[in-house]
Formats: sequence, C-alpha cells, structure tokens
Amino acid sequence: MNRFPQIRPAALDPAHQNWWVRDGLRPETHRLQIAGHDAETLARRADRPLFAYDLDRVEDNFMRLHQAFARHGHPFQVFYAVKANRFRPILETLRATGVAGIDAASPREVLYALEMGFPAEKITFTNVSVSKRDLEQLKGLPIMLNCDSLSVIEKVAQVDPGRAIGLRINPQVGVGINENLTYAGQRATKFGIYLDRLPEALALIEKHGLRLQGLHMHVGCGWTGSAITQYFQAVDRLTAIARQVIDTHGPLEYLNFGGGLGVPLTAGDGSVDVNLYARGIVERVRQLGLGIKVCVEPGDYIVKDTGVLLSEVVMVEEKGGTEFVGVNTGFNVHTGASHYNLYQEFVHTTRADFSPEHQVTIVGNINEVIDVFASDRPMPRIQEGDILAMLNAGGYGASMMMEHCLREPAMQIGLSQKGNPFAESL
Repeated sequence: MNRFPQIRPAALDPAHQNWWVRDGLRPETHRLQIAGHDAETLARRADRPLFAYDLDRVEDNFMRLHQAFARHGHPFQVFYAVKANRFRPILETLRATGVAGIDAASPREVLYALEMGFPAEKITFTNVSVSKRDLEQLKGLPIMLNCDSLSVIEKVAQVDPGRAIGLRINPQVGVGINENLTYAGQRATKFGIYLDRLPEALALIEKHGLRLQGLHMHVGCGWTGSAITQYFQAVDRLTAIARQVIDTHGPLEYLNFGGGLGVPLTAGDGSVDVNLYARGIVERVRQLGLGIKVCVEPGDYIVKDTGVLLSEVVMVEEKGGTEFVGVNTGFNVHTGASHYNLYQEFVHTTRADFSPEHQVTIVGNINEVIDVFASDRPMPRIQEGDILAMLNAGGYGASMMMEHCLREPAMQIGLSQKGNPFAESL
C-alpha cells in the first residue's frame, strides 16, 4: 500500500478548488490572504518557513463549541488539548475567553498551563506510561487526574495518597480519520483501562483509600461528518459503564468524552455539527443525573484550520516521469503527511484562485523517503522561488517540530483582524 497521501476524487473537481475559502482565509486579486495579511509578504519577511495562525479563528472555533454546550443549561467544561499547539498567543487567546480549560498530557504541559494563567481547577491531565516522577510533579495540584492503567493507580496511592482521580476507560469503540489516529476498537491499544480490568481498578481505588471522581475516554482523532454516529456508540458505551459504576460505587462528578473532532481536509469532507455533538452528549449524561459535569477536550477542532505553513519552492524538476516540487521545509516541521498519512491541501500564494495546470508531487528537504507532503497533486504553474501555503497546519505541526538533519524549525506568528492583543508582527 502506498503510504503517501494521495489526491481524493472530490478535490479534482475544479468547481471545488477553493472549497477552503472562509473569513480570514481567501484569495484577493489572486493573492492568498490570512487574517487580512498577504501570505507571500509574510513569508518573504521570515528567514525560514513560517506558521501563520489566525487568532480570531482560534477564538471563534472555541466559542462555537462552548456555546453549543452552554445552550443546554447542563454543567460542562471545554478543555483545549494543548498538545495540539502550545504557541503562547494561541493559549493567551483562549485564556482571554475566561471559560477555556486545558487538557494536558504531561506534567510540563500542566505547569505551562499554570504559568499561562489557567487555574488548576480548569486543567485535566490524562496520559499513558505515567511514572512516579510525573506524579510527584503533580502532587497536591487540584487538577483532574485521569488514571490510564492499574499501574498508575498504584503509583498515585504511593505518591499522593487520598487524592481524587478519574479512570480513563477504553470503550473498545473507536473512530478516527484513519488507523493511525484511532485509539480504541477491535485492535488492542495502549490507551485506557479495558472493561475486563475495570473491577480490579475499582478495587484498587477502594483498597488504597482514593476517591473516584469521574470517567474519561478518548477514542480517536480527526473524525468529521457522519462519523459522529460511530462516536455516539462510544458515548453510549461510556455512559452505560458510568451507570454501573454509580450503582455500585456511588456518584460521579464528571464524564470526560475526550476530543477527536476534526475539520474538513478536502472538498469532500463533511464538517462536524457541533450542536448535534453537544446535544447528543448532554442528553445521554442527563439520564444519569443532572449534577454530572460533561467534559470534552478537543485540540484539532480548535486550531487545525487556523494555521497555514508557508514555505518557499527551492526545486522544480522532472524525475522518472514525475514533476517534483521541493520546498524549504520537511516533516521535521509538520508530520501530518509523513507520520499520520493525512491529506494536506496546498495553495499557491500568488495564484490562489488559478485553475490547476498539471500534477506535481510536493516534497520536503529532509533526507528520508517518507518526506512527501502530497503526491500527484493538481496545481497551478509553480516556479522556484514561489511561496506555497499548506492549509490546516495549525494542529500537531509546530508542537511536534524537531531538528532532524539539523534543519531549522519554522517561525510562528499570530495574526488578527479584530485587534486581538496577542497578535504578533515579524
């Protein structure tokens, strides 16, 4: 099987070539504009590849989801999965809403969130392979701490006796954009406590005098559109487990349904109906009791479509019957295509609304065969020195940057049309 991201049929339809256009991301006189700024001009001011983030879109995405839950009048908290992108202006924008929480996957992320001004009560921590040292760094903090294994329950009892914990459950129903991003299902994964071990986990909590505060799940990433039906199967599974736990071990304070909401990556992808999403969760939890807080922790939904990666074309050359377009960045800066087999949409920054003329394969500057961003992609004419924009680059790009081959990481900038005080300039 070819692991490189291939074109999807819907994206070949010229009628849909600008399917991605929205407020804050559109062509004007053929030139791509990001949050009211000319994309090529931004790229020329940087001395290396540049992530440009629309901070207004960050706020809009978060508040859209927050308001979808708020209209039901049920206790809830939307946490932002900071592993998706920890760029300070993004976190400052979310903190300024006054209602955002943080989902952390390491002690350093917890401490970073505290440093950024998020209250401990609005921070949740869930991770795998947790060490005693991890827990010692979190000791005494009034965060939501979800235990992913029996092992970590034992460690919590030793390091921070008597504290309240949650249990991360693997409901064995998964949904993600592909197998690489599906955390639960028929195939065993490292995530969560399986149902056959749940009685042992509950017995350990009672044995060590810990207090069970809530249940958590995370079933996969990047799902959109009709996949919500399968997602609700996982919600049903967790609420059924919660009912059994309540009946045998007493009330729960929260149910955390994880993240995983995605955004459209091609013209053929559907959007997540956040009102249906919120209503479906709240209605199920209400059947268990009005006092149980609903928690969700999206990452990509908040930031993925807010970010654009701008890079310069440094090679255009035919090799073996394929026209390769090489850019001055690689999977060291964004691993979506190489590691997760995600489709990445590319737009020419000065021919943003031109019709495709031929097919190219867009590759990076890392000396590895997997450093391919897009294969057989219809694009307008491209020349060396042009600037290309990779859309939907806001999530799991900059947060995973590395210096493989000692290539430099990209620069980052936050942009705004609304006068967002956390926007930056080059």
